[in-house]
Formats: sequence, C-alpha cells, structure tokens
Amino acid sequence: MPRVLRSRRRGMSLVEVGVATVIVTIVSLAGLAYYSNARVQEINTWHDQNGLFLAEREAESWRAPEYNGLAGWTAGDAGAGNFLPFGYAFATPDIEWNQAGKFKPVALDGYNYRVRARLLYNDPVGAAVNDFRVHTTWNNGTGDVDYYYRQVVIVVQWGDFVGTASTYDMQQETRIAR
Repeated sequence: MPRVLRSRRRGMSLVEVGVATVIVTIVSLAGLAYYSNARVQEINTWHDQNGLFLAEREAESWRAPEYNGLAGWTAGDAGAGNFLPFGYAFATPDIEWNQAGKFKPVALDGYNYRVRARLLYNDPVGAAVNDFRVHTTWNNGTGDVDYYYRQVVIVVQWGDFVGTASTYDMQQETRIAR
C-alpha cells in the first residue's frame, strides 16, 4: 500500500487571514483615494472649461459694438472695484443682464454660472464725457505714439454665490482698440 503524505496544516491561520485583510485594505484605500482625487480634478477641469467657454462667448459680445459702443459708463460703473450694471454696450443693454446684481445668470449643463464684466481705465476724460479707456504711450524709435483701447475683464463665477463673490471664478480680459 502506498504511503500518503498528509500535511498537518489544514486551511489558513488567523494571522495569515489578518495579514491578507490588511494588504487588501491598504490597496483598496489607495485605489479609492486615487479615484476620488481624479474625479474631483475631472469636475474642476470641466467647470474651468465651461467658464472659459462662457468668458470667450461674452468677450466676443463685448467686441461686437467696437470701441465707440462702450462709451457712456459712469465713474460708479467703471474701474477695478466695480462690475458693470449690464453687458455689451452702454447704449444697448443685454436683456438677460441682472442690472441690480450686475451679472448675467447662465445655466450650462445643469449648473448655474454668473457672468460679470469690469471696464478698466487709466484715462477717464478722453475726447467725450465718460469715455473710460486705457491710454498707453509707446516709443517707436522716432517719437512717442499714443494709443487708446477699452480693457474689459470678463469674470465667470460658479459654486456658492455670496454677494459679488463666489467659491470659484475665472477671469479673461479682452481689449478693444480705437
């Protein structure tokens, strides 16, 4: 009769089960942390892309009336600390603009955004009343050349809205030459 070798051990010990559980737990937590971080980055990038799209679309709308279409704002409307009360041009306000809150509400892909605008300047007098513009002098080698342009900063906000602030925002600048 042949001899059958039998092992004295049957199954796994409690220590082996414990070590395997710890290893599986560590690997699972690392994978979960990686996935969670990647998902948050994906969502943030998605909102950034939406914000950029809205800012570019708004900048195109601001460029449409050209340089003279942006005249007429008051000192209380223009400047770095102020948002304009309505969009595109002083003479033809955007009907979607919330004039009291100084923003345009936009819903995109189920999320709410606010679009705002600032008209920056360093030359508030100009040729006409309320002609807020940027005046820059450039030396071309034979003399100084003065040039003027409108500098509009488009601000797109999303997240929690508190007054004129929000959790997240994106700014894009456009310049309209004279």
